[in-house]
Amino acid sequence: MQFNNSKLFGLSNKKLLADTLNVEKKSLKNVAIEFVPYKLPPQLSNINGKQRDLYNPNEEHKKALRKLVKLLMQVELPSYVFGGIKEKSHIQNAFVHKQNKYLMLIDIQNFFPSTMDSYVYDLFKRKFQMEEDLAKILTDFVTIQCERKEGRYLPQGYPTSPILSYLAYVDMYNELEALAVENGMSFSCYYDDLTFSSNKFINKSLKRKCSQIIEKYQFKIHPTKSKLIVKEGVEVTGVFLDDLGNLKAPKKLLKKLQKSYDKVKEMNENPSGFTKKNFVDELNRLQGLVAAVRSIENNRKVNLFLNELKYIRRKYNVPYRKKDIKKYFKTEHALLIQ
Repeated sequence: MQFNNSKLFGLSNKKLLADTLNVEKKSLKNVAIEFVPYKLPPQLSNINGKQRDLYNPNEEHKKALRKLVKLLMQVELPSYVFGGIKEKSHIQNAFVHKQNKYLMLIDIQNFFPSTMDSYVYDLFKRKFQMEEDLAKILTDFVTIQCERKEGRYLPQGYPTSPILSYLAYVDMYNELEALAVENGMSFSCYYDDLTFSSNKFINKSLKRKCSQIIEKYQFKIHPTKSKLIVKEGVEVTGVFLDDLGNLKAPKKLLKKLQKSYDKVKEMNENPSGFTKKNFVDELNRLQGLVAAVRSIENNRKVNLFLNELKYIRRKYNVPYRKKDIKKYFKTEHALLIQ
């Protein structure tokens, strides 16, 4: 990997770093105090049905982090990396393995909370060859203090965490890729979801070797989510691969789609039982679920859902954004909504 492709490489001037991030130089004296994120409440920290600790940096911090992402992305990433990269997706990640019969799915347990600031510091100090004080400043800038132990980690919610979760542990991922190449397997990673596949049988010893590599970097593999599979219908990073290698929308996604559709129909039948915000949220949710299904199966028939969406939006004059509520809901039917 060419770390010297990034403008971060060899950075040695605090003033230049401040200008690069578009923050005041004095704010870099004690980043851990100057840039403290807001922790989202539990009701807003649910990702795909799982409770996570999510952190929201303030606007100045967020803008600087996004700028940092662009500089980090100047390092050309290997083709096996799919998470957190524009124009790459979980669908493309699954596509890599569509033709192979045998799969080894490895899930790194509690991935982001288990990341360590020492690896982030090492990335900036050794791979980007920064001065020690700047490496420490940037490490504190992109991590947060652990609540239950010493040290800092990459938080979910920071724009930089996806790309840094790979770059900080690039040596681990390279070892895993080397193991795959050595054993004739295809390999891809989507954050903490690692997928290996082959048309030759994958034995348990390879899973043990994966576990040993991962544990060397202070991670653990999930005991139940990590498994060896003969592909007769399996889900890979949210995409269902059938035994012929066709990509299908998983059942849980289709159930969410049907549930949202039923909710929209209920709202139409009894609009007085819902608020305008309910209408905006649920119609957007349904539209997002339709898009998610079609991104996996372009030919799947979804006209039933799309027609209902168009009908309800037109009938009640529903906007796409909640901040536009006052300008919309101007039809006769909308008068029935709370």
